[in-house]
Amino acid sequence: MTDGSAAHELFLEISQWFPSEVAAGAELTFKVRVRCSFGCDLRGTEVLVEAPEGPVITSELVSWVEGINETGEVALSAPSGVGEHEWSVSCRPQAGEPPGHTVISLPLPFSTEAHRTSLAIWDMPSPAVIGEPFMAKIGAKCAEGCDLQSRRIEIYDGSGDRLTTSEFRDGFWPGSDALHWTEVELVAPETEGVVSWSVAFPAADLELPHQEACSKFSFSATRPAAHRVTVEVVETGSTIPVPNAQVSLGAYRASTGESGRSIVSVAEGTYELVIWKVGYEAPSRALDVSKDLTVRVEVVVLPDRSSWEDD
Repeated sequence: MTDGSAAHELFLEISQWFPSEVAAGAELTFKVRVRCSFGCDLRGTEVLVEAPEGPVITSELVSWVEGINETGEVALSAPSGVGEHEWSVSCRPQAGEPPGHTVISLPLPFSTEAHRTSLAIWDMPSPAVIGEPFMAKIGAKCAEGCDLQSRRIEIYDGSGDRLTTSEFRDGFWPGSDALHWTEVELVAPETEGVVSWSVAFPAADLELPHQEACSKFSFSATRPAAHRVTVEVVETGSTIPVPNAQVSLGAYRASTGESGRSIVSVAEGTYELVIWKVGYEAPSRALDVSKDLTVRVEVVVLPDRSSWEDD
């Protein structure tokens, strides 16, 4: 395979290349393919990845199949800063060995971005009692799986005033392999109503840049419970209990157990009683609570549409 003294032309391409936008510091893997216009075996030829400031990594062509030369998997880390980058990959055959080959280079433009972080809050009371402390759990997860242990989160009220801070505990939330979490004590406001607060992750002083995250959460603050409302849910025209039905009395929430019964402690007042469960239907109703009550609610069993045949 030779054409005399003329240099053979090379064609270079990237396989398994990473996307044009990657997380700062992310591990990147790819392969480089080189084809000679005369199908030459170029195994052992150097392949170089370079940044403007100098070489990033050196590899070599290790396979030759049907005229295609290819490196093994090349692994390197993206820059740890956020910004635009212009790398290049080049193939540099040994000089002075006929037939000669051209040196070929391919630009590799890409950008790095700060890591995304998501927040979650759970185990909030339903509702909270005005002026009383309550506990809530807060979790955060980096999209790249970074260690957030001992990092700080901040809680703010609706006016933007900081209420408290907390640090993530050692280890992950049980059953999770990436959710860092903490438990915080908060105090409900002194007035009734729906409260909207927020939790923020400042993302400062991390080894790699992270986007600051903020998530709003809402809850109801009510007067202290004074009465117990026992709600029994049964199928219409029978005494068959309906387990695991959702029961709501205004801001108060509960679910029926296997007995079809739930007990909700509420403040004195008038509430809308709503029962919900897939496959059942029950109209809502107003309920005046001035003492302990027991209420039976009959729900209609809906037809099983999964067994219907198409017309």
